[in-house]
Amino acid sequence: MKKLILSVFFLVTFYLSADILNYDKVLSNLKGVKYYNKEDYGKADSLFNENSINYPNDSRLHYNQGNAKYKNGQLEDAEYSYNLALKNNEFEQRSEALQNLGNVKFQQKDYQNAIKNYRDSLVENPENMDARFNYELAARMLQRQQEQQQNQQQESDKDNEEEKDKQDQQQQQKQDEQKQDEKQEEKEQQQQEEEKSEEQKQQKKQQMKEEAKKKEDAEKILKALLQKEKEEMKKEKQKMNVDKEKTGKYW
Repeated sequence: MKKLILSVFFLVTFYLSADILNYDKVLSNLKGVKYYNKEDYGKADSLFNENSINYPNDSRLHYNQGNAKYKNGQLEDAEYSYNLALKNNEFEQRSEALQNLGNVKFQQKDYQNAIKNYRDSLVENPENMDARFNYELAARMLQRQQEQQQNQQQESDKDNEEEKDKQDQQQQQKQDEQKQDEKQEEKEQQQQEEEKSEEQKQQKKQQMKEEAKKKEDAEKILKALLQKEKEEMKKEKQKMNVDKEKTGKYW
């Protein structure tokens, strides 16, 4: 793509206006053209700039300055100078100025506006072959740019979809882990309740056993007391019988 773009600007012609009647203006402009042709675009720009300040209504000076700035890589400043030149509807090189304005937009990869400027250039001069060539090239570049943007958008959508799927998977995994934790917690809680219930059963069983033993012990004590009382009554009765035999009295 880079070689293709460079070839355009080798083929583009930049027209410089040297036919200016005022002597100082002509001399300064010719010097600027000389430096321009020597590819010393900085000095050319300086001379064209001084001339355009001194003669601000001369569109040709603004046009020449725009060319120097363009060659110097100052695209925004070049665009400004071309637009100053195009304010004059009678400017004879309007087609070339519009073409070069299109070149600025082409360099900025603003192919839609480049196409517009090339089209306007052809309206001014249908025989401008450079503008026609650049128009066709800009149209192809715009199509390629749109396809790239579409592909980038598709890639972005794909990446977003993959990221969304990843997030969904992570969310699902998190939910599954949470459910697993809840199940484990519920299982542990149930186990604790069962252990607690078993412990309560054992405690109750032990309590019943202890109560039964107490009851058994109490019955044994009661039985022993009754037996002792019975024996004491028997002894008392025997004693009474012995006493009766001794006294000979019976009650």
